[in-house]
Amino acid sequence: MGCKTLTAFAILSAAALAFAAPTTYEAENLAGATVVEDADYSGGKYAKPADASGITFTVKVEETAVYDITTKVLIKQYDWITSKIVVNGVEAGSMLTTPRNCDSSYVIAASAKMKVGENQITVGNQAIGVDYITVERHPDPEFKISAAPVTPNASESARKVYSFLRENFGKKTISGMMISDQNFNYNYGDMKIIPPGGCTPADSCKYTDEQVSWKGQTDIAEFYKRSGHYPAIGGFDMLFAAGGHHEEGWFKGYTENNLLMTEDLWNMGGIPTYTWHWKVGEDTVFYTKDTYPMNGFNASGCTEGVKGTSESNTCFNYTKAFKGDKCAEIDETSQEYKDIVADVDIVSGYFKQLQEKGIAVVWRPLHEASGGWFWWGTASAECYVQLYRLVFKRMVETNKLNNLIWVWNINTDPAFGYDYSALNAAWYPGDDYVDIVAVDIYDPLNDHNSAANYYNKIVSDVGTNKMIALSENGAIPDIDSIAEDKAYWSYWMTWSQTWSGNFLEKTPTDMWKRNLDDERIIALDNMPGWNNVVADTSSQSAAIEPKVSIAASKISVVGKSLSLTTVKAGLVSVDVFGVTGKKVATLYRGNLSAGSYAFSLADMPKGRYIVRVKGAGLTATQPVLIK
Repeated sequence: MGCKTLTAFAILSAAALAFAAPTTYEAENLAGATVVEDADYSGGKYAKPADASGITFTVKVEETAVYDITTKVLIKQYDWITSKIVVNGVEAGSMLTTPRNCDSSYVIAASAKMKVGENQITVGNQAIGVDYITVERHPDPEFKISAAPVTPNASESARKVYSFLRENFGKKTISGMMISDQNFNYNYGDMKIIPPGGCTPADSCKYTDEQVSWKGQTDIAEFYKRSGHYPAIGGFDMLFAAGGHHEEGWFKGYTENNLLMTEDLWNMGGIPTYTWHWKVGEDTVFYTKDTYPMNGFNASGCTEGVKGTSESNTCFNYTKAFKGDKCAEIDETSQEYKDIVADVDIVSGYFKQLQEKGIAVVWRPLHEASGGWFWWGTASAECYVQLYRLVFKRMVETNKLNNLIWVWNINTDPAFGYDYSALNAAWYPGDDYVDIVAVDIYDPLNDHNSAANYYNKIVSDVGTNKMIALSENGAIPDIDSIAEDKAYWSYWMTWSQTWSGNFLEKTPTDMWKRNLDDERIIALDNMPGWNNVVADTSSQSAAIEPKVSIAASKISVVGKSLSLTTVKAGLVSVDVFGVTGKKVATLYRGNLSAGSYAFSLADMPKGRYIVRVKGAGLTATQPVLIK
């Protein structure tokens, strides 16, 4: 089969016919539209909005579901333009666009839930001409999740937890609750925790055995008060395991009490999950300075070393633990490397105690990756990936931990925005280091929607080889909304009520009870008990057979093109991303027969890009330099 060459926008038209026949709505056909014919660009017709409110389309659908929306717009100026795609009055996504040149055309995508019947979709503003929108039902993802966790020779308890999560993924959602403040009794003279049943009159214990149990903790007791159930997942934090003061009485007691409560929860059949607000070495702060930009170790007033800390900012520069601007090689002679591994070893020691008791943990290190408000998120995606892999290898290979289920926490990138479209998958450490991809969502509307936009964005950008979870949330997503939108989060974990969190209050009592009573939500009393869970002993799933290969031709100013070879026929999408992970164009979306194709990049400005091809379960990427 010969190589077929099409322009990007001709390809989009072809894709519209091949991919589930999306419905196209032409802006020029709207009543009262001011139509502009643009002979210089594809001879297309554009409707020009009268003001900033944009152009509104009335779209009728026959099924309540999530729909993909594509809009082609024309921008006739050089300035950055911010507009929104709004569905039924709710923002479905932002289009932050950088015009290539004057009279630049863009195709921008979003996803949104629409109800049976008529829906209103608004795009554009007075500076953005609108050509059309297309609407099609979002396809249901097909997950291919490994039968075994990524940790080699994972412990039986880890395989049980993983098997339980995998078995229920896509069917039920597991409930969770974070603990911040803690009740525990501590012997400050001997510097050790007093376990339940260990108090003597001389200890003058402040709390009863019931109060220091996992169920007796304020956050968990308040969860029960509202829902009538205990959560199946308990959230803990290695907040005081390392960093300044970590060996002092109360701080050490907090960490040791984590272990006691973890054992208590595990014996009841629950699932412990840990995060780590990491204070390095003797530092006492993990936050970076300023809201945006997140300057971190580049903030004014920062000095060299771990201790360079202001009241609200750590100056720790983890990139010095590596060599090169992309952190490609570890520098074991650096103080930063020594500080990092010393802390990781401390935390590993606590997890080793749980491992020796046959307890597994769902582990979420270096969370909210690209956010920038923590020191590990202030450098580049490449450096973050190397840091995550360093932590993984140190804990698994050096410290021989095999009881951890690894969670990577995708996040929005402030450089792009704070809605779902700004989730940055460029920070993903790779399939070999991650069991679960999770996201934190604090819904400001408190409307208990499924957060399907976030779910679908993760599917689109990270793939379908991993389970997907809500690692932190305020208002819970309603199970009816989850089922209706097919956004089956593996679990959600409401953040704490204590320490002024008050996140339990984001969900009304009637919704708490209705959701926790629902058979599609797993509470602690629904857990089968670990003695009754059979660990899947299958080996790691066979590698997916490569079905798509991608290569970029040598690109020059004349004859810019991208070549694509498909080994098998199937649904294929071709997207272009900036080097920071922001999608800038969709070149193709539809069915392709086996063969070779060429895509014109003549309309792309000079610069570095990443082209991603997804098809038949495979994701392939190729860096591209357009000169």
